[in-house]
Amino acid sequence: MATKCIKQSYQSPPELLSMMETFRQMVNDCIRIGIANNCSTMKRLSILSYKELSNYKILSYYKLTAISQASGRLALMKKDIKKGRTPKSPYVSKPYLVSCYGFKIIGMLLSIPISNHDKFLVRLNDYTISQLENVEPRPFTITPNSISISVRKEMEQIIPENVIGIDRNLRNITAFDGKQSIMYKTNKLLSIKENTSHVIASFRRLDIRKKKSFQQRLGNRRSRRIQQHLHKISKDIVQRAVESKSIIVMEDLKGIRKLYKTGNGQGNKYRRRLNSWSFYELQRQITYKAEWEGIQVQFVDPKRTSKLCPICGDRLQEDKFQLRKLLCINCKKSIDRDVVASMNIAYKGWSRFCHPRGLLVEAVNGNLENFQPVILRVDGSKLIVGKK
Repeated sequence: MATKCIKQSYQSPPELLSMMETFRQMVNDCIRIGIANNCSTMKRLSILSYKELSNYKILSYYKLTAISQASGRLALMKKDIKKGRTPKSPYVSKPYLVSCYGFKIIGMLLSIPISNHDKFLVRLNDYTISQLENVEPRPFTITPNSISISVRKEMEQIIPENVIGIDRNLRNITAFDGKQSIMYKTNKLLSIKENTSHVIASFRRLDIRKKKSFQQRLGNRRSRRIQQHLHKISKDIVQRAVESKSIIVMEDLKGIRKLYKTGNGQGNKYRRRLNSWSFYELQRQITYKAEWEGIQVQFVDPKRTSKLCPICGDRLQEDKFQLRKLLCINCKKSIDRDVVASMNIAYKGWSRFCHPRGLLVEAVNGNLENFQPVILRVDGSKLIVGKK
């Protein structure tokens, strides 16, 4: 079962805005009751809070969904506390509306129940209508400026005939498909983070409210621009996997942010540069897009992916004259370290998930004895990906 979310911009009318504010208040009331009673389960929170929600003049559909939303936020807060973190306040500050009951899609209109005998119709754009074909609509979320509809469909997984290994780095994302390496440049993401930081630092007004609003606006703009670049890269990778019927393999990276957090003896500029874009966001996008196309996504241990030769398995040495190159004394070959990592990831994925009995010297598509890497360099910010 594959799921994804379809989002479109939408300016909500006053009728929906009042419902969103009521829904926000209901969620906050449920959160308050859950914190007071140390409760986060859906069943117990429903027993404790449903009577108080009866004071709101709104359909029961939205009361049940408000309890579910509060239960999810309380569960996340408890999870963070168990991990020793200091979670933010779970209270909702912005109005929104979520429901999975009573709504219908009629042609190009989304029918939302307001009362027992009254419904509100939302006009969907052409792209949203095209994405709703042959899928099952699930919960929808409406904010003052957008509407999102979750959809799902049954997918048969494609039997993999090849493998694509992906290595994520600060300045590039390297993918190896068994024949060639594709290197997507991500320098633009680093410059977006740096430029935004310089603009925020240039703010000189003493009004703390204006400063906070200014920082939030620029931060949201930065996140949208970075996500746009990552969407282009992830879509191109998944499209290549569909065309070659490949399984996508990535490193199981954990704890990266802990290496560059405050207090580790590193400078602010260094930490800002290393945290310029989210490695997990690319993984999330590739995962849900691949599942929607029936492509498997697997993860392997990142241990020694950049230290062993993908041809003979010997330990590689760094090239003193070319810092991004690694030299194998046995094979007499010098290969880019990111290409080496992507090749080793692809081989690990092939030997583990596609061909468990493969030999150590066996490569994805045959022997790599005479392999000469062909590196296609792609600027991720200039990928042109058309609609299907």
